[in-house]
Amino acid sequence: MFLFLLIVFFLFSLNPVKAIDEFRTVQKINYQFDNQGNVVINQEIQLINNLSEIYPTTYQLILTGPELQKITGTDSQGNIIQKVERQDDSNIIYLKFNESHLGKDQITKFNLNYTIPNLATQKGSIWEIPIPENQSIKSTDTNEVTVFVPSAFGNLSFSSSNPQNIIPLNNQTQIFFNNANQKIFLIFGNYQLFDFHFKYFLKNDSNQSKTLEIAIPPETDNQKIVYKEISPPPFNIKVDPDGNWLAQYKLSNNQEIEIDVSGQAKIIPNTIKAIIDNKNYLKTQNFWPINDSSIKQIAESLKNIKDIYNYVVNTLNYDYTAINASNRKGALQTLLSPNSSICTDFTDLFVTLARAKDIPAREVQGFAYTNNSKIKPINTNADILHAWPQYYDQNKQAWISVDPTWEKTTNGVDYFNDLDPNHFAFVFHGLDSEKPLPPGAYKNEHNIKTVEVEFATQELKAKYENLKITSLNNKIYQPTIIKISNQNNNSLSNLKISIANLNWQQEIALLPPLSSIEINIPNFPILKSLNPQNRKINIKVESLNTNIQQFSLSNQKYYLNLTIFIGSIITFFGLGGIILTSKKHKK
Repeated sequence: MFLFLLIVFFLFSLNPVKAIDEFRTVQKINYQFDNQGNVVINQEIQLINNLSEIYPTTYQLILTGPELQKITGTDSQGNIIQKVERQDDSNIIYLKFNESHLGKDQITKFNLNYTIPNLATQKGSIWEIPIPENQSIKSTDTNEVTVFVPSAFGNLSFSSSNPQNIIPLNNQTQIFFNNANQKIFLIFGNYQLFDFHFKYFLKNDSNQSKTLEIAIPPETDNQKIVYKEISPPPFNIKVDPDGNWLAQYKLSNNQEIEIDVSGQAKIIPNTIKAIIDNKNYLKTQNFWPINDSSIKQIAESLKNIKDIYNYVVNTLNYDYTAINASNRKGALQTLLSPNSSICTDFTDLFVTLARAKDIPAREVQGFAYTNNSKIKPINTNADILHAWPQYYDQNKQAWISVDPTWEKTTNGVDYFNDLDPNHFAFVFHGLDSEKPLPPGAYKNEHNIKTVEVEFATQELKAKYENLKITSLNNKIYQPTIIKISNQNNNSLSNLKISIANLNWQQEIALLPPLSSIEINIPNFPILKSLNPQNRKINIKVESLNTNIQQFSLSNQKYYLNLTIFIGSIITFFGLGGIILTSKKHKK
């Protein structure tokens, strides 16, 4: 959908091939979008003579993309359009100027106006706008672009080029760019919504019972999950050190089960805050051979993470024929065949070079929406996932996502400084380059499609029931342990468990759905434990998602301590009486 402009000048007494270098261009373009995504475009163009002997007489404009409508062109004397042709996917506009401006620094001014239907398209909860690209503009030219969008489109959440300013106006937003060579691709909206449905086929081939795990989409700082169904439910969902959610199932010998997982993902432009042990993300792995001499040599020639990103983009070429039958190659094999690369190859090379440069990095596998039909699978039953890398920013203490594959396949849209909200993470590979397996990898012999992701039209709201808190032991000589179970299909964030009469509190950052956690409760001080009010342990639980909940458990140690205290008193007084009696006898 990107447009490009090709300008050819036919000049008086001058070779046209050389003529295009004899002018500089000043261009101001305004894009006015309506609520349906249609746009009215006005171009004010100035052709400025660099030499005294030449001047332009005609102008040919070629715009590739959708058919233009309502095309007009004028200079100070009136209409300058000779004819308009449509060839394949191109619009060719022939212009002839009504007046000539001979001499150095003389200016030929003219205006073009036209419309492009549906240049802005709504994808789920966001609007995407690919601004037409003028390929004739040189670095010495001036190219000012102003975009007006309805406020209903939402906030600007992604821009492939940094705008000079963003100004809220009445019912619309003005965005101004002053650049000559960068692509401008815009996304509006505060978040993206995806509905998903996964199937998992598990089989225990052994002769004894086993616990097997499946990876389900996790929550992060930029990804919130509402689950509709996890059927059958797991006995627990644990979080591994990389932040993956692993649903656990107990299967008897030779048992097979089919698991359905459905829900909605809300993708929010944000970094993923984390405090990590750097050395765990600087290790060599099967697909990341950081100690190889050729990898080290390349890494030494690169200064920083941006250099690594640019190297990957510039070195590899995407192989559109390999998407339906591809095997992961790893960084070394990718360097040997750079022209037959897919997303995993771009990612593996980036992660390997980053780690070789002592920059923590990892892989993300998931789903990413693209307008590029060439990188969508031909086989409708295929589960084609996308891979992109993350590197760790020490100053921000956060994982930063980038996508060198998308930058390559979009011919230069910047996916380093910002990542669009169309990336939905399934699993993170940091401590291990291969595990856990993502959704789509748990197949059976029928090899049916097991991953379905589509834009959501309405946001789902999570439903929360009461937590369940139980005591795991009733023996007075054992530590008090409570088990907190989240029986919801949705996670709980920032749990705070406190006991007021103990002045004790513990915080849990995240409790996944259908999971539980065990917590040791400290003992009451001996004197405080004798207070009759402490016969029960009064527990308060609160979170970002639920109201404050109160729970009471019997304090078994109260009676033990009371018995010990009373026994001690009786013993004390008994011994005191014996001593007094003994003294009397001595007298």
